[in-house]
Amino acid sequence: MIQTRCMVLVPAGPATVPEYLDDTLESINYHVGRANCIIAVVDDSRTRRFARLGDVFPNVVVLEAADYDERAECGTRGALFCKVIQALKHVSQHYRFDLLLRMDTDALMIGDAPDEDVLRFVRSRPDVGMVGAFRRRGDGQDKTQPMALKGQELTDEMRLRRGLRNPRLVWTLRTLVKTAEGHGYTRGDMCTGGACFFVPKAIAAMHARGFLDLDVFRRSQMMDDALIGLLCCAAGYCLTDLPEDNDVLAINWRGLPMPADMLLAKGKKIVHPINDADQTVEPAIRAYFRERRQRVIR
Repeated sequence: MIQTRCMVLVPAGPATVPEYLDDTLESINYHVGRANCIIAVVDDSRTRRFARLGDVFPNVVVLEAADYDERAECGTRGALFCKVIQALKHVSQHYRFDLLLRMDTDALMIGDAPDEDVLRFVRSRPDVGMVGAFRRRGDGQDKTQPMALKGQELTDEMRLRRGLRNPRLVWTLRTLVKTAEGHGYTRGDMCTGGACFFVPKAIAAMHARGFLDLDVFRRSQMMDDALIGLLCCAAGYCLTDLPEDNDVLAINWRGLPMPADMLLAKGKKIVHPINDADQTVEPAIRAYFRERRQRVIR
């Protein structure tokens, strides 16, 4: 197996702007260092648009996403989740790493070595499987109510009327939820998927229990971050935020958590999302942090 400090998993879909993906990859390499990370890009473009990324970035490997598009009753959300867990399974079988960072293409690394901050934290918390925006958004707001709504969606997906159409999915969900609740899980618990860290032993536990082979989830209507949170807890590990006084993550679901200068002043190291309904925001934010990276060439 190939050893690296930080494994980074980046799903890239058909709407991904190649130049923006390159910028996100460059930000990771600058702040973590190419020698310290391997980046696995899950090419979900349907046309292999990103197959040659490895020619540009020596530490990038491209994984072709599984194709669920022609399968009956396959939901967009469920298919994405299945592609993510298959990628997790692949990297766990081929690489050894201290941490895995799952990061969207509309996220950006803006500070040095956030993986080291997370590693220092999880070494004192053997119960933790995922670290991210769990109960607290990147702007500091409480996430309890939005997660409760996701929990209701999960309960709805487990109802008998859904089981008449997808009995295997409902049976699987009910089994996992019962197991996860035995480990302290509350329905809807999740780390916002824009950027979050996985501890290797949690991935190994999910793999050992067959959770990374649950193809039945292709029929789910749940968001992938809610489902992966469920699997992590069902495998016996908990989700958590970083301590508030050392939270280097600024991860919202929608809307830039705070202005760029404030992100730096508060010591944030990963931000999501940097896109916006105003299409001038993302190029401006990317240009701001790119210029900062270019001041010191490493």
